[in-house]
Amino acid sequence: MKRSLLSAALLAGVMSANAQSVVKDINPGTTGSFPYRMAAFGKNLVFTANDGTNGYELWLKDTSGTNLAFNINPAAASSFSSTQNRTMAVVGKNIYFPANNGTSGTELYRWDGTNPPTLAAEVYAGTSSAGVDEVVAYKGKVYFDANDGNYGEELWVYDTTGNIAMRLTDISAGASSSFISSIAVYDTLVYFSAYTVATGQELYAYNPTTNSTTLVSDIEAGSGSSAPNNLIVIGNKLYFSATTTSFGRELYSYNGLNVMRLTDVAAGNLSTITNYSIGQRIIAGFNNKIYFAGNDGTNFGHLYVYDPATGNTALVYKTNPTGNSNISNIHSAKNRIYFNADNGVNGNELWMYKGTGVPAMVADIYTGAISSNPAEFLQMGTTIYFRAADSANGTELFMLSDSTLGVKNVAFNADVKVYPNPTTGNATLAVTLEKTQALNVSVTDMAGRVVYNSGVVSYVSGKNEILIPAANMANGIYIYAIRSENGELMASGRFQKQ
Repeated sequence: MKRSLLSAALLAGVMSANAQSVVKDINPGTTGSFPYRMAAFGKNLVFTANDGTNGYELWLKDTSGTNLAFNINPAAASSFSSTQNRTMAVVGKNIYFPANNGTSGTELYRWDGTNPPTLAAEVYAGTSSAGVDEVVAYKGKVYFDANDGNYGEELWVYDTTGNIAMRLTDISAGASSSFISSIAVYDTLVYFSAYTVATGQELYAYNPTTNSTTLVSDIEAGSGSSAPNNLIVIGNKLYFSATTTSFGRELYSYNGLNVMRLTDVAAGNLSTITNYSIGQRIIAGFNNKIYFAGNDGTNFGHLYVYDPATGNTALVYKTNPTGNSNISNIHSAKNRIYFNADNGVNGNELWMYKGTGVPAMVADIYTGAISSNPAEFLQMGTTIYFRAADSANGTELFMLSDSTLGVKNVAFNADVKVYPNPTTGNATLAVTLEKTQALNVSVTDMAGRVVYNSGVVSYVSGKNEILIPAANMANGIYIYAIRSENGELMASGRFQKQ
């Protein structure tokens, strides 16, 4: 079992810091457990992962550690599918999710956090699968997509009070599927993307009060599909991406009355938004503005911003100035946004932006040009969980903590500080260890060039002061990385040379 913490510090007028850590090497070695469906359940983290023995099953991170909660499908087969960009739904004292016990197909399950998970609703009777995928909680009920074998895939609801599941729609009449996706709650209605032969895949809304379903807008008029996706509520509007023949895929908003196209960065029928999949979080609100991953007409996945106050769209930054930045996940935290991006040197890594100045890479989690591909950010209090890969663990569950919110370290059992920061000369990396460890310290500039490497050195328990020869470095931001002797990233942070 391996546990590590990535801890960072940056002093710019006031002290701020970020700490990222791999929570646990669930699937030992470099294969990775590929955590999915992360959800906050009280003070605990619930998710699915593959430990290499039981398939994708239910895992729990609580005060006792990170452990397999239940093997719902006791065979080696998985009870969960490895579908990205999905979560679970918490209602009352239970958490709801789709699972397959090996005999009932994929149906709606619930778990109280203690006892074995139970089948909440078997929509498709027998061994056939209802194909439950997305689950969303709203006012004591769970809304989800399912196929009962008679009406195709439609919108369903599970009443947690009466423990009853009911089909709500038959948008594509009869046995044909409506292909429900991108379920989101805005104001008092449940919005989703659905298909009919007449309208294609468009934006629909279900009203729980009147038990009625309406087509919100036929954005791509006629039988063509605008395929609304990436739905997210920011402020008092619903934002999403949609496609038309005339403009490609663009950023849209809906205020409860009107659907409006907001962007056309890649002019004409070229898509402004290209790097996406169903449910992917590529749109985020921050400082009363809307940030998204956009295409400049040549390369895609750069950081753009739309200002609702002015109606203007602007490029924030190209992490890769000559190629694709490949942003595919954006998360808004209390005082910044975090996202994954490629700078053409370090692969796809974790970046942050404070709303002013220039975005900066937080850490090169998978050292060198190989991508760690951070994805599926989930914030719980002052900690952000996400999935990423490093050379020692493969794709595992990582965490990031902001010390300005009172979190310094979690699992590495070490205190890491860099001072002075900013520095006009050399800097000192102070690492206090609980036990003797062999570590490697390296420093790279923002272009990914290694400017210092200590080699593997044995450090004693207690405080170790490591000199970083920054005096001869050019002014700028640098990233330090502390790795174990087998290459596992233990700590990473930033310091400024003035």
